[in-house]
Amino acid sequence: MNFTRHFFLWLFVLLPFCSLSQNGSYTLSSDSLVNFHASNRRIYTAVRTHNRPKTDGRLNDECWLTEGEWQGNFIQQTPEQGTAPSQPTEMKILYDDDHLYIALRCYDSEPEKISPILGRRDDFTSGDVVGVALDSYHDKQTAFEFNVTAAGQKIDLIHLGAYELDTNWDAVWEGKAFVGDSAWTAEIKIPFSQLRFSDEREQVWGLHVWRWIDRLDEESQWKLIPIDAPASVYIFGELHGIRDIPAKRHFEMMPYGAFRFIKNGGKSERFGLGLDGKAALSSSFTLDYTFLPDFGQVEADPSELNLSAYEVFYDEKRPFFLEGNAILDYSAGNDMLFYSRRIGHTPSYIPPKEGEFYWRIPSGTSILNALKVTGKNKKGFSLGIINSMTEREFATLKQDQETEKRAVEPFTNYFISRARQDLNGGNTLIGIMATSVLRSTRDDHLRFLPDKATVGGVDLIQYWAGRKYFLDAKSFFSHITGTTEAISKLQYSSQHFYQRQDADHIDPDPAATVMSGWGGQLRGGKQSGKFRATGTMSWRSPGVDLNDAGYLRDADLITLRADLRYQVNNPAGIMLNYYINYSQRHDWTFGRENINNNMSLHGFMKFRNLWNIHLDLVRNSGKIDTRQLRGGPALKTDPYSIAEVFVQTNSAYKLFAGAGVDRKWSDGGVGGAIDYTLYLQWKISNRFSITSHSNLENLIDNNQYITRKTSDTGTKYIVGKIDRKTLYTTLRAEFFVSPELSFQFYGSPYASTGKFRELYKVADSYARIPGNRYSGLAILEEMRGRYVIDENQDGSPDFMLENPDFDFGEFRSNLVLRWEYLAGSTVYLVWSHNRTRYEDGYNPSITDSFGKIGKIKGENGFMLKLSYWFSL
Repeated sequence: MNFTRHFFLWLFVLLPFCSLSQNGSYTLSSDSLVNFHASNRRIYTAVRTHNRPKTDGRLNDECWLTEGEWQGNFIQQTPEQGTAPSQPTEMKILYDDDHLYIALRCYDSEPEKISPILGRRDDFTSGDVVGVALDSYHDKQTAFEFNVTAAGQKIDLIHLGAYELDTNWDAVWEGKAFVGDSAWTAEIKIPFSQLRFSDEREQVWGLHVWRWIDRLDEESQWKLIPIDAPASVYIFGELHGIRDIPAKRHFEMMPYGAFRFIKNGGKSERFGLGLDGKAALSSSFTLDYTFLPDFGQVEADPSELNLSAYEVFYDEKRPFFLEGNAILDYSAGNDMLFYSRRIGHTPSYIPPKEGEFYWRIPSGTSILNALKVTGKNKKGFSLGIINSMTEREFATLKQDQETEKRAVEPFTNYFISRARQDLNGGNTLIGIMATSVLRSTRDDHLRFLPDKATVGGVDLIQYWAGRKYFLDAKSFFSHITGTTEAISKLQYSSQHFYQRQDADHIDPDPAATVMSGWGGQLRGGKQSGKFRATGTMSWRSPGVDLNDAGYLRDADLITLRADLRYQVNNPAGIMLNYYINYSQRHDWTFGRENINNNMSLHGFMKFRNLWNIHLDLVRNSGKIDTRQLRGGPALKTDPYSIAEVFVQTNSAYKLFAGAGVDRKWSDGGVGGAIDYTLYLQWKISNRFSITSHSNLENLIDNNQYITRKTSDTGTKYIVGKIDRKTLYTTLRAEFFVSPELSFQFYGSPYASTGKFRELYKVADSYARIPGNRYSGLAILEEMRGRYVIDENQDGSPDFMLENPDFDFGEFRSNLVLRWEYLAGSTVYLVWSHNRTRYEDGYNPSITDSFGKIGKIKGENGFMLKLSYWFSL
């Protein structure tokens, strides 16, 4: 604690005195040659052409042979930073009224070793790559990047500043590659309509051109961006010569039709029409829209059997919400003001079973429409807005030839807004964010949902000394209104647990119709150079809640964290680079309860043969878990230590492997875990690859919550010592006929089985010794899946308990044919298959449980989706 306190004291005392102006020179590296190349102002002047080239990657058009200037003299960034690259690269840039044309020639003295591997769009692991980034705003913060692999696959993204990248942005452009006998070449054609720039007659843009040689793990750049620079765009070179470009006001539309067939006992057929598109509101801002969207081609979420009190976080996979979503990012640690998975989530209400009949509940809430405005202007003003409406959803019950419907989710409107202004040459950023969720809860049984949830935030980022030092400050508040039932449910939820009887600083209010709170984060330090240090202080008041439109894991939390890092990027001996990271964290509640103290040490080494190794050591001095007993008193858990090692081979090999083991020991031997991980990738050919990621965990936890029993004598909290085994695999197989036509399979079998070796009643939840913390429970007999429990060890029955042992298996998969038959226009043919099994009882063999997944009756779904992109 003294270390953390002194760290923050020196951090906030010294930062104001570190302010230095940027004069265009780079001085952050200890290598003078690196500083020289990074400070060198490189300019490329594009030439207007009247001979439009054919985009085929061959570079044999007249304009490439006779117009413009080939320019090279690239500098190596990694592994030998500041030196000449092992292979030369040249570029040429031309333009006309509608397009920017970029030619790239990548020489190779060993052409047979060029790596033209076909992969998914935006996959940087697909062999050799070359590309260009354009800071068309010339704000030294943001840029549009267009890359092409040696196999001709496209990679595009947006730079958002300080190495924040949005790889979900997919523009409509052309890129081709051709592998010759002494070089491979790439040709890129970018419509000006896909960029955002000012209406000035003559443009000056930031320019970055780079090349990746996969077998050598080598990156070279036209203008060097040092590997330890705190950001990249502000070090770009410049592109001159583009002038008299007609104003671009484009309007894109992508109508689609989709047919879906699902078979699961019965049959379900559905045909749908929808529309996606974009419209340029100005040269800087774009409106994206979708009506009746269909996301049937989206990959399924991974399986997980969650035994904790916390909500499982799933990554967003829907294209509309992914693209441009980075502008709407307002994250503080793991919490965020906007979590797009809230839009279209699983219905909130589950009707009770009616006799022998079950309600048929939609898997998600239908999205009627969504509008999104994003962009950034020449003056550094960024804007992101989303408004989406979701339909009132119904569950259906069929019995005795009659069908009954019951609402399970109200009509809801989501509004998300984010604005940020860059000042002082991008060294100061000020932003605000606001979200609003409005529900039409006209059904009495849905009044447990809040009527209105409003969240707002203000943030500031300040850089000093060429962005070597920084301070990032965020604050936010929430205000939620609803019925007394809705607010009481919120107070009793796992994020809050106001009902904790041992928490004097919080109390539930059954009459409340409003719940409010606030939170924030202060983070700052030194972010470049060999030695780096950052400190973080974050807080969440007991009443703050972000979960209507965002994600909040814990309220009532104060955290202090310090991170120290020593990083060396210069090759020495057998090592290319390495770093060591030390972290220390302490958590408290707003009632000043010290609930967590954690220290960790992480080391990474990459060797000259391009193998690497990760090493981790963790020491936790024990937690006071305020969530484990689900609203009961805080529970003391045992201190533990963790050691982990993970080794990876050279990723450029046809067969690439990574394997690791993670071992956890609880003090006193009362629990622990061992976790094995195996990652394999087999590049069978340049068109066909198979990838698997497997994990086996054996866990013994002495503090696993089971249930609580309430009687006249009070509430008993029942926990147990669980022996749990989990095995899962994620398998991908991808075959590419061309960059535009592919077959992709995703499958994820998951099995988890658990047995409670001991059952306990919590006696003294704060006791450090497990024998004082718990008193044992005896099982007198088992009756139809229920235990008869002897609480007092006197041979007489005291209460009944459901057998908590389990055997769970699930398989989720899809097979997708994707064909981009025209730029921006696609056909999807999808087969999805899912099967799930949950049984009471324990299976001692996890491999047997895993194998039984194949005997589960599954659900099959088929979908055909056709979209057509055009621009006006």
